[in-house]
Amino acid sequence: MFGIVGDHGNNLLIYETDSIVLRHKICVGAVIRSFKFHPNAKKVTVVTKDLRTRVYKLSKFEGVFISELTSVHREGISAFDISSNGSYTITAGDDKLIKLWDAKASANAPFWYQTFIGHTFPVE
Repeated sequence: MFGIVGDHGNNLLIYETDSIVLRHKICVGAVIRSFKFHPNAKKVTVVTKDLRTRVYKLSKFEGVFISELTSVHREGISAFDISSNGSYTITAGDDKLIKLWDAKASANAPFWYQTFIGHTFPVE
């Protein structure tokens, strides 16, 4: 699958790679800065310009909202990645911080994260 940000940057359109058929249209409700598919291609994480990350399950055409992290960084999120097993997300921000998020721990408690400080410039 591949995705395209459309409709004024608020929607994520996901297409089947082989047939180029639209499989999912997710209305995020905020301007999308970037997105990434989880390793199993059953979920997608979206980073928005309003400093949030949102996770959607790709089980329905519109996607199913699973979780959201708000105020992930004090400034924009410049980069992020998902671990190969889908358990961790790492975010880097214009606030010169890198944060490692444990998605599995959030099922029982608020999102756990570790912050790595010491950068003198925004992390890209």
